[in-house]
Amino acid sequence: MFSKKINRFYLSFILTIALLINCNNLLFASEKFDYIKYIKKLESFSSNFNQATYNEDGALIKKSYGKLFFKKKSMYRLEYTKPNKIKFISDGQLLTTYDEDLEQVIIQRTSLDSRNNIVNLMTDAEFLKNKFKLDIYNSKGNEYVEFIPLSADLENHFFIIVLRNENIIKITFMNDFDQSVTMNFEGFKKNIGILDSVFKIDIPQNFDVIIDK
Repeated sequence: MFSKKINRFYLSFILTIALLINCNNLLFASEKFDYIKYIKKLESFSSNFNQATYNEDGALIKKSYGKLFFKKKSMYRLEYTKPNKIKFISDGQLLTTYDEDLEQVIIQRTSLDSRNNIVNLMTDAEFLKNKFKLDIYNSKGNEYVEFIPLSADLENHFFIIVLRNENIIKITFMNDFDQSVTMNFEGFKKNIGILDSVFKIDIPQNFDVIIDK
C-alpha cells in the first residue's frame, strides 16, 4: 500500500504541512492528545469510507467507496464496494485478497504484508512507538497526527491521520504506485462488538486461488 520511492507529491505534501505549521499559524502543537495511548485502548472499530486517489501531479484519478472493520490483534476487513468489488481480510494470521471482478483470491501470511499495510501500521502501538516520530497538532478541534519514519527502511512510509472527538476521520498516505491516497471515514464507531466471523470468508469453487508463501 505504500510507495517505494519519494516523489514530487510527497515532497510537496511535506512542504505544505511545514508552511501550515510555521507560517499560517493554523495548526498548533497538541499537548493533550496521545495517539499511542489512544491506539492501546482501541479494541475495535468500524466505519464506512470514501477514498480518493491522486497522481503525482495532484490530479484525481479514482474515487472508491467501502467499509472497514478492525479488531485486535491484526484482524481487519477492508472491503471496497465500488467501483470495483475487492476485499482485504485478515484473521490475524492470514491475509486474503478477494477480487470478485477477477474471480481470484490471493492468500499470504500477515507477516509478509504488515509493514506495507496502512491498517496494521496505524494500529500497532509498539511498532509506531519504536519506528516513528509522531508530531501532533490541533486545528479547530481536529488532531493531526504526522508519522515520520525513524529508520531508512521505512523512509517512504510517511502518513497523516486526522481525528475529531477521538474518532478517526481521515488518513492520507502514499501507495505502491506512487500515488497519494486519502481515506475519509464516515460513521466511525470504536470499541464495539465485532464477531470473529467477520474476518472469515468463503471462497467460491470457480475462483482461482494463489497462495503466496
